[in-house]
Amino acid sequence: MDFDLEELQKLFEQTQNAKAKVRLSERNVVELVSKLQELQLLDNDLLHTVSGKEYITQDELRREIESEIQRLERVALVDLSGTLGVELIHCERQVQQIVQSNPSLSLVQGEILSSSYWDSIAEEINESLEVAGQISVGELARRFTVGAELITNVLSARLGTSIHGKLEGGQLYTPAFVARIRATVRGAVRALTVPTPVTTLWNFLQQQMREGDEGPTAKVTGDGGLFQSVLHQLIADGEVKGSLRGGNAVYTPAVFAGAQRGSVEAFFSQNGHITYDALRKLNVPQPKQYLQEMYKDGVALDTIFIHPSTISQLDAVAEEAIAGNTWFDALPLVPPSAGATDAAELVTLCPTVQRALKDGTAIILADTCVISTAFVKDLFEKSENLARELAKKKDANKKSNKVAPQSISEGVSGNLNSGTEPGIEDGVSGQSKGGRRRKGNQSSGTTRPSTDVETVITKEGKGKRRGGKSKGEKQLGEAVTSVSKGSKSGVGGIGANTTHDEDDIFTLEFLSSKILEWFPDLESAGVEEEEDGILVRALAELLRPKVVAAAIQAKQALFSAQAEDRRRRMDTLQHKIDEVYSNFQLFSKALELFEDNEKIGVILHRHLLRTTGAELVDLFLISQGEDDMVDNEDARTDIKGAEPLSSLQRMSLAKSLTGHKLSAKALELVESLEGKNVDAFERAFEAVVTESGLRLKKLDKKSERALLFSYRKGLASQVEDETDSVALLPKVVGLLFVQVHSRALQAPGRAVSAAILRLKGTIADDLFEVLMEYHKCTVQLLSLQAATNSEENDTSNEVTTKQEGLENLIPKLKSIVLSSSSPASTTNDKQ
Repeated sequence: MDFDLEELQKLFEQTQNAKAKVRLSERNVVELVSKLQELQLLDNDLLHTVSGKEYITQDELRREIESEIQRLERVALVDLSGTLGVELIHCERQVQQIVQSNPSLSLVQGEILSSSYWDSIAEEINESLEVAGQISVGELARRFTVGAELITNVLSARLGTSIHGKLEGGQLYTPAFVARIRATVRGAVRALTVPTPVTTLWNFLQQQMREGDEGPTAKVTGDGGLFQSVLHQLIADGEVKGSLRGGNAVYTPAVFAGAQRGSVEAFFSQNGHITYDALRKLNVPQPKQYLQEMYKDGVALDTIFIHPSTISQLDAVAEEAIAGNTWFDALPLVPPSAGATDAAELVTLCPTVQRALKDGTAIILADTCVISTAFVKDLFEKSENLARELAKKKDANKKSNKVAPQSISEGVSGNLNSGTEPGIEDGVSGQSKGGRRRKGNQSSGTTRPSTDVETVITKEGKGKRRGGKSKGEKQLGEAVTSVSKGSKSGVGGIGANTTHDEDDIFTLEFLSSKILEWFPDLESAGVEEEEDGILVRALAELLRPKVVAAAIQAKQALFSAQAEDRRRRMDTLQHKIDEVYSNFQLFSKALELFEDNEKIGVILHRHLLRTTGAELVDLFLISQGEDDMVDNEDARTDIKGAEPLSSLQRMSLAKSLTGHKLSAKALELVESLEGKNVDAFERAFEAVVTESGLRLKKLDKKSERALLFSYRKGLASQVEDETDSVALLPKVVGLLFVQVHSRALQAPGRAVSAAILRLKGTIADDLFEVLMEYHKCTVQLLSLQAATNSEENDTSNEVTTKQEGLENLIPKLKSIVLSSSSPASTTNDKQ
């Protein structure tokens, strides 16, 4: 096809001007842009607008934000997001970067503020200040809807440049206003001649300014900060003569301070002291601090301020009194306007008194009196001598009514072991002597009192002016109470009555009269107003515990020998009871082997009760009777014989014991002794011993083994040395029971046969046969001897024959029993 150039140009132009018939949708565009970003053909800084129909880059958003800030100078982030059509979070990010990069911008409470905005605000504030004269920062903050702290910082940075004024106490003032206030304050302060509170002066000036020519607008608002600042500046520049005191609360003119100081100096130099009340009358709000600042070397007391020369005078008097072993009262030597507490404090400030208290050569009583310890010692000696004399006189009147205690156990204690089985004395007693001795509980007896009563020298506390008991007097009273309580446990039960008697005799009034009798010049010491005898009473309170203790000690000395004797008897009794009761427990364990034989068991129980049990009861009753019946000759029983006590004697002793419960339990014990049950006796014995305050020592495994070993060793020695053919058999049987069953058996003659039969199967057969034969011969010998004594026919030949037969068996029996520590053929039943 042939076309010329012009036609082709026309066709091309038509093609360009033709409208496209196919258009991309918004969704396709979004997908296309996302694909381009994915292929990294576009940057990732594209942002959607709020409408979602446009894209905007980060740089474009930043430029639009900067343009908006430049246009408005103060823009809120919320408004900026709505204007630009971009989400708030994207605007916040860009704003933060803009503020960080531009120092003239600031982000405050969600608003962007430029420095040009503050400059315009400062010009507006300056114009308002020139019109009003003063403006409060709070009003400006509400006016411009910003914080007070922020507006204060803006104002402070522009004072003297954009803003011509003074910022003080949250108020902004013009220089002219400040000058007017300064002149007003200067005139008012110069007119003052007495101390005036600053708040009162400020309120007065405000009232005057409202009522003056300036009109109501002249009122200065705020909290008085401008007034305080102006006043301080006036004082610093020397335009007013005065000073601020009391934490800048009171203004004191220089003329008043000079007159005040002159009055104080004149009085103090003339008298050497001045009271705080006098300074308060001179309008000195803090007199103690005021005087301490004026006189560095002065002494500030509770109610008065004194010159050091007063202490020097008191110190000289104290030195003389202490060196002369006497006393002095500081109250008459101090100024009359000083109180008792001031005098007491002055005494403690004297160097001589301080050294004397430290060295123990003096004490302080009645707060203001210094007494040499030598003087107090002299009083102590006189008081103690008086107490001893009175105690001796009182004791002499009672001696005729006293009955001296007598010992009632010497005859019996020597033979309490007479009823013990052979071998027990050497075996069991030896073990007890080697063991640890234990003292009994002496609660039923008496406690030795402590006769060492230390001297109570109490430095009394600073009390009120003679109006009541001081702290030292209360301490002395507590000391007396403690001495009285301590003496209640006196010897022989006399402590409580003794303390009560001595307290009734040695009263404070009695001791005070004696002290005045010895030293009449003490009557005037410590006297003030209507009260008298303060020092005398304090000395009496100091001496009273010592006097009471000396009297009690003199009385208790009469009973100390009896108490010591009683303690020794209690220790001896506890030791003997422990020894015999251990033997009793050891023998009672062997009874368990015969529980299946009721007849033999009864015999063994009764035999143990009649021997070791009776020994325990006699030992206890005799020892208790020594303490309870020494003063009752009719109730005492003749118990000094060599034989054990009879049932009648035991009943008499039990009934005479002190205490209903102890006597009742003792009667039950005596009755159980006549019974046939060892367990019942043990319960009764434990009850009565516990009631008396003693202790029973239970036999443990270790003690039992040691006791059994000693018992076995003793029996073996007795078997080896025994030559009596009849007496040998019970000892052999007892030794075999120890070797085979590890039990100590006390068997009477009637139970020996049963005991031998119990050994059958536990010892060798040849030994058993020898025992049976020996027992048979022994029975026959005893029968022949009984027949010989009762019949007329002569059986002496047969007795001799049997005796010789037994003697022939003795070596064999001893060799078998003693040859081996355990001659048993079997070890069964061994416990």
